[in-house]
Amino acid sequence: MDIKGLFKSVIHSGVKLLYPPRCLLCGSSGHDGMDLCGHCYQLLPFNNAACATCALPLPPDTPENIVCGRCQKKTPYYDKAFSVLSYQYPVVWLIQQLKFNEKLVHARLLGELLAVSGCVEKTGSDEDICILPVPLFKKRLRQRGFNQSIELARALSKKTGWPMELNRVERIRDTSAQTGLDAKARRKNIRGAFEMLKPLLQKHVVIVDDVVTTGSTVNELSRVLKKAGVEKITVLSLARAPLNK
Repeated sequence: MDIKGLFKSVIHSGVKLLYPPRCLLCGSSGHDGMDLCGHCYQLLPFNNAACATCALPLPPDTPENIVCGRCQKKTPYYDKAFSVLSYQYPVVWLIQQLKFNEKLVHARLLGELLAVSGCVEKTGSDEDICILPVPLFKKRLRQRGFNQSIELARALSKKTGWPMELNRVERIRDTSAQTGLDAKARRKNIRGAFEMLKPLLQKHVVIVDDVVTTGSTVNELSRVLKKAGVEKITVLSLARAPLNK
């Protein structure tokens, strides 16, 4: 370990000593170094039964490697998507507190949940790989003060060693909020929202987002990346919402 890495390790250990992990849900002592106790961890809605392509939550008794009807009808531009959790309580609360109430302590927990999940192993061990957090429009980034996808990606990069790319793709349109729109309206709303600034050197890109609802945003970003020559795209999200429409 180099001096810089050693210094970071000492600082990290010191912070955990002074501020030991506490469960963000019930206030008990943290488990495995996370701000979540073992009991609350077991109660999380893990997305174990899901579409093998887009990670859409499916009924609990669904066999593995089943592809949902939407993906059979129209294959996404990305190759695979994995989501750690289903977008239900308390996941909804944890993410909304991060995004809208500036609870950045939640980013540490959510990033660690993404990084230690089996989704990382399923992504593969390609050497020619990088992480690309879904970009925010500049105005929205200024308003919020941070990009929650970047915060999640930091933990993933630290865990895997995969480099994170932040200046290769830009969100060029301030799209209206996707909340409340059906799948068709979301696709129309996000069309043309991203632009490549510089080509990516890696051929396998891991897109990171906090929540995937219909998949319109990550699919549009994947379309732009594939057009720019990216050969393989994996989408990793903390949570996947069930489709209501």
